[in-house]
Amino acid sequence: MRMQSPMRGIKTYIFTLSAIMVLLSGCTKAREQRAAEAHVNAAAELIEQHRYEAALQQLDSVHQLYPRQVEQRRQAKALKDTIVYLQSQHTLRYSDSILQPLLPEADKLLKEFRYEKREGYEDHGQYVYRNLQTGWNTNRCFLQAYVSDDRKTLVKSYYYGGKPIHQVSVALQAGEQEIELQGQNHAFEVEGWHEILTLENEQALEILNFISSHMSERIRVTAQGEKPASKAVYYLSDNEKQALDRTYQLGLLMRDIDELERQISLASKRIEHFESQRQ
Repeated sequence: MRMQSPMRGIKTYIFTLSAIMVLLSGCTKAREQRAAEAHVNAAAELIEQHRYEAALQQLDSVHQLYPRQVEQRRQAKALKDTIVYLQSQHTLRYSDSILQPLLPEADKLLKEFRYEKREGYEDHGQYVYRNLQTGWNTNRCFLQAYVSDDRKTLVKSYYYGGKPIHQVSVALQAGEQEIELQGQNHAFEVEGWHEILTLENEQALEILNFISSHMSERIRVTAQGEKPASKAVYYLSDNEKQALDRTYQLGLLMRDIDELERQISLASKRIEHFESQRQ
């Protein structure tokens, strides 16, 4: 009886093991393919139901769990692009429906303001309520607010006195309620000492919101300097409160219009890109 050589036995073992591994690998790939296809099909059904966020989760799973399934990942990307397109169409329609009523409302409110711009000195002009114009308030402490033509809201705390206080914040108090915010200070001397503390955008709207919420109350304003004793205190008149409240309304309108137009522009670009890719 002939004995099988050890080398031949090893070769047979390796061949058999390799065959088993190939078979298992094929089974694994087939199983991964079916699982990836299941996620893609589930996402397609969710898109039909307008459940976009759930569909995106299914599509992300394809990329994360089955990186070797090239065809299914390609399908997942195509479906994701479709979702972006559909969402962009919805955003465009919705944002435009909100924007259109705001435009005439803003135009009407702007008639209460005066447009100011120092040509050669300023890149943007600003809409200032009549009794808050700088030229009418040169030598006193007061709050000025305006909305620039690039739709930013600013509040300026003006200090005027015989000596500097190095203004670091402005505080408003109405009854038991108080708000204090810090800003950037600019100082110069012309027939007295002038300091201008500037608050921008959300800080400015926060100050104006405080005033708008306390229109019937006496509002105390403190231009606070670096030292506790360095400050100027005054009270807003009814005319000033009205002017600041109207500026607040304009600031909110302009902020909303700017955000809606930004969303419309972004959605339009996404739609244009998607449609160009399909041509």
